[in-house]
Amino acid sequence: MKITKKQISSFVKRYITPFIPAFLIVGFVVLHMLPIGDKSYIDICNNDARIRGLKQQIETENRIIEQLKQEINHSETDSVTIDRIAREKHGMQRPHEDVYIVVNSPDSITASHLSQ
Repeated sequence: MKITKKQISSFVKRYITPFIPAFLIVGFVVLHMLPIGDKSYIDICNNDARIRGLKQQIETENRIIEQLKQEINHSETDSVTIDRIAREKHGMQRPHEDVYIVVNSPDSITASHLSQ
């Protein structure tokens, strides 16, 4: 059986030509999914998600920084806050005042007595 050009032409027109756009779209998608260097579509999507997460983290950290700046400005002008910080964090005491330090180690003494 001999196949003629007319039969091949009609076969191509009937069965292949309607699917050429679908083949092109599928080929385009597959090509972009393949890792070609550092530019695969999956890597780009992963990097974009990571960037969004890091931007949210930056915004959160900036809010915390602003709150801390406000606390610093408030504590620099408030003498009660300055006194509390000096006594609690730096172990300072007023004259004729006894300070007790609680240590959380089971081997050491649980409280020591400091006086001036």
